[in-house]
Amino acid sequence: MAKELKMDKITSAAKTLRVLGHPVRIKIIEFLSDSEKNVGSIQKHIKFPQAVTSQHLKLLLVNGLVNKRREKNFIYYRQNDTMLSGITKLIQDTKPGS
Repeated sequence: MAKELKMDKITSAAKTLRVLGHPVRIKIIEFLSDSEKNVGSIQKHIKFPQAVTSQHLKLLLVNGLVNKRREKNFIYYRQNDTMLSGITKLIQDTKPGS
């Protein structure tokens, strides 16, 4: 018998999946998969204005999907591997048709 998930975990998972439900944010996460990047390179990659890029990055950051660090005048973002490995497992464990 499957272990029943607690409601707080279900709520947290739903919130995270809503954040990942936007194609631009998925594209950002994918772009950050191999290394950290600064905001300018992320903006060029997704081809959106700086303000739009920053809004998406802030949402990813607030929800724990990315981490950031500042170096002089640049801000660098990277994936939160701990958070994303759990999401990857969730996606892999999802049965087709469910």
